[in-house]
Amino acid sequence: MRWRNVLFGLAILLLVVGAVVVNQSKEEETAGEKRQEAVGPIQPDRDVKPQEGFAAPDFELETLSGETVRLYENNGKPSLINFWASWCPPCKVEMPHLQEAYEQYGEQVNFHMVDLAFNDDFDNMSQYIEENGYTFPIPLDETGDVATTYQAVAIPTTFVVDEKGIITHRIQGAMTEQQIRDIMEELTE
Repeated sequence: MRWRNVLFGLAILLLVVGAVVVNQSKEEETAGEKRQEAVGPIQPDRDVKPQEGFAAPDFELETLSGETVRLYENNGKPSLINFWASWCPPCKVEMPHLQEAYEQYGEQVNFHMVDLAFNDDFDNMSQYIEENGYTFPIPLDETGDVATTYQAVAIPTTFVVDEKGIITHRIQGAMTEQQIRDIMEELTE
């Protein structure tokens, strides 16, 4: 009987020690992952949320021209992220103004004209871009994950992100030429 109690006590002690060791190794893995994540060009010091005043969620997408773009690889420049689709009339209203802004400010501001490729006809979109002579980068959100992360349920939706990765503006609906000009001037002051 006494040996049973000793064996039972040892078994419980081994379980407790095992749980502590496993928990400690998980904490070390998590800390290592956090250190690894923080090595990128932008290291937001705020919570990541698709709202003004918060760090913009990072994304990596392939563009229409086959390049890969990542928001956090911004070369120290602010970014404009615009969610759109070729079938969207309000999107088409603001596109010429965004092209003008890209031509004027493209060296100072990163433009990410994210096409909702998961919900857009590729051929129609490509034809629309070509016919209108748009030259800004067009990342393709083929799964809808980026739009979901940014809660871009209505389009167009535009996010303005400063050089530190913080969202300064979230605009739903088509922007006017003056709004775009004001935003560009604010970003490049």
